[in-house]
Amino acid sequence: MSFVQAPSGELQRVTDAILARIVGGTYPSGLKLPSEADLAGELGCGRSTIREALRNLTALGVVRSRRGSGALVLDFRRDGTPALLPPYVLAGRFDRPVETLALELLRLRAMLAREAVRLAARYAPSGAMAEARSILAGAPSEKDPARHALMELDLFRAIVCSSGIWPAVWLANSFWAPMRELQAMLAPAVGLPPSDFEPTMGRLLELIEAREAEAAELHLEAWLARVDAEILGAMARALGEDDAKRKGGTP
Repeated sequence: MSFVQAPSGELQRVTDAILARIVGGTYPSGLKLPSEADLAGELGCGRSTIREALRNLTALGVVRSRRGSGALVLDFRRDGTPALLPPYVLAGRFDRPVETLALELLRLRAMLAREAVRLAARYAPSGAMAEARSILAGAPSEKDPARHALMELDLFRAIVCSSGIWPAVWLANSFWAPMRELQAMLAPAVGLPPSDFEPTMGRLLELIEAREAEAAELHLEAWLARVDAEILGAMARALGEDDAKRKGGTP
């Protein structure tokens, strides 16, 4: 699984390897990373690749590089970005119980979805739901949990894009890129949404198009309250089982 979206190929591999050590605790906060030459030798790549990887990690808020003084590991919990969500979950070094993490991830997802609906219902022009409707049209035929989870995120991204409030879209993008990766990780354990997903979302789009913002938000909140209550336990179990495996125990 890729931890960062931007790099690819060899650069992705090296960036992921260093990031995994930071989030996993091998390189703790305050540590000065090994030299570029040492990292290159250990990871089997060129020094230029290490420099590019460190630039990517600087953008993620996990290291600070200074010419001539090397790279310092930062406290990713305080200085990181939403892109750290997938590696944080994979590392399993949680500061709160697994159940709490699962609950708050669902609340974050709900917050983003509600804001997307509010903005679209207020500002989307006529016909702006075409992309969302096109995405929703594929829902009945999608039986793979991971692909269905990604489709759901794409649906809400299309909804917020329809508003034309681009700063909100950019903020949503910073969360939804790592959320896509996390959804793909957890979807097999969570499974498909209820069978009424398509008609429920179809009604949501109708309310948005009618500019009934309050009704649309209430409709979404009712859906999320029901669905999230059903998947909370599955998410907690999935995260807990992964955590137990990492520690060498039993779920």
